[in-house]
Amino acid sequence: MPDHTPPPFRLTWHFSLASLAGVLVVMVCLLLFYREHTTSRLASQVGLANAEATKLLANVLWPKFGDFVVGPPGRSRAQLLADPRQQALQARVRDAMRGLQLVKLKIYDRSGVTVFSTDLAQVGEDKRDNPGLRQALAGTVVSAITHRHRFDAMEGALVDRDLIASYVPVGGAAGTPAEAVFEVYGDVTRQRQNEAEAWYTVAAAVLALLSALYLFLLVTVRRADRVMAAQEQARAEQAAQVLHLAYHDGLTGLPNRRSCGERLTQVLAVARRQQHTAALMFIDLDGFKAVNDRFGHAAGDLLLQAVAGRIQSCLREGDLLFRMGGDEFTAVLPRVAGAGDGDADAVACRVLAALARPVALDGSQAVVGASIGIALFPADALDADSLLRLADDAMYQAKALGKGCHAFHATALARPVPGRAPAEGLATDIDVAWHGAG
Repeated sequence: MPDHTPPPFRLTWHFSLASLAGVLVVMVCLLLFYREHTTSRLASQVGLANAEATKLLANVLWPKFGDFVVGPPGRSRAQLLADPRQQALQARVRDAMRGLQLVKLKIYDRSGVTVFSTDLAQVGEDKRDNPGLRQALAGTVVSAITHRHRFDAMEGALVDRDLIASYVPVGGAAGTPAEAVFEVYGDVTRQRQNEAEAWYTVAAAVLALLSALYLFLLVTVRRADRVMAAQEQARAEQAAQVLHLAYHDGLTGLPNRRSCGERLTQVLAVARRQQHTAALMFIDLDGFKAVNDRFGHAAGDLLLQAVAGRIQSCLREGDLLFRMGGDEFTAVLPRVAGAGDGDADAVACRVLAALARPVALDGSQAVVGASIGIALFPADALDADSLLRLADDAMYQAKALGKGCHAFHATALARPVPGRAPAEGLATDIDVAWHGAG
C-alpha cells in the first residue's frame, strides 16, 4: 500500500526563508523611507533658506529694477540684452549674492519669459510651461532637489553637483498673483554627501540589528522545531505501537486474529491469480488448561511463548504464523503441493513432533501436544472466513481421533505423531504429562 503520509512540517526551513524575506523587505523599506525623509527634509529646509534669501534679494533689487522685470511684456531676447539695466542688474546681483549660499539666479516675468539670468545664454527663454514656475506665479514657493553633471553657475561651470532649485513668487499684494518669480539655486552637494554617509551608517546599523533579531529568532525557532520534531516522533512511535498492538499479540509478538484475516485474504488472492494451492493450519494445544491450573498464568504465558517459538521453527520460509487467542494458533502456508504426503502434511508432522518435546517450567517439565486441522484452497473453500471455519472443524476432527494428530478437512486423515502413543495413553485425566526436573 503506498504511503500517503505528508512530509513533516519543517518549521526552521519555512521560518528561515520567510523571516529572511521579511528582514530584507523591512530593511529596504526602512532605508527607502529614511532616504526619502532626509531628502524631503533637506529640500524643505534649503527651500525655506532659499525663500528667505530671495526675499533679501528682492528687497535689494526690486526698488531699482522692478520696472525692468515687470514689463513691458513681449520683449525679445535682443531687447532684454540691449537694455542697459540688464548689465546693471547683473552687477548688482553678483554683489548682493556674495554673502548668500546661492550659485545662480533667474528672474521670470508674469508671462514666463526669462528676463534675467546670471547665465546670459538663458535670457529670453520662454518657460511658461514649467510646472514649478506656474505654481510660483500662483503664489506658492516650490523647491526640488536635482543632480546636474554640469551646471553653469554664477562663478562658472560646476560638475556633478546636487542642487536645490526654488521658485519664489515676488511682488504683488497678499492674495494676488506674483508680479515675477525668482528661481534660485543652492548647492547642497556637501549636505547630500553627508546624508549618504549617514544613510550607509544607518543601513549598517539596521542590518546589524535585524540580523541579530533574525539569529535570535532562528535559534528560538530551531529549538521549537526540535521540540516539535521530538513530539512528532514520539507521536509517530506511539501510533506505530498502537498499530502494532492492533495487529499483534502482546504476549508472543505474533500477528493476531485480526491480522490473520487480512493476510489470509491477501494470500488467497495471490493463490487464485497464480492458480496454485494454499493451506491453512488451525493448531490447538492439548491440555494447556492443566498448566494454568497447576503452575498459574505466568507459567502458562511462558509455555505459550515457547510453543510459539517451536511452531515458528517448523514452518518454511514465507509461511505465516498467527496467535488467534488463548491456546489457539493458525499457520498460513501460501503455496503447498496438496493433501496426503504433500507440504502441509510434512509441516504438520514437524509441528506435532516439536510440541511433543517437554518444556521446562519453574523447575519442572511439561509436555503438551496439539491437534491440527488443515483446510486447502481452493479444494475446500474459496474465501478466508470459510477456510478458517473448515480448518477449525478439521482440528476438532483431529481431537476426536485421539488428539496429538492432524486432520485434513476433506479426507479426515488422522496421523499420530511418530513414536508417540495416542493422547488417551498419556494422561487420561488432564491430557498432559509432567516430569520432575530431577
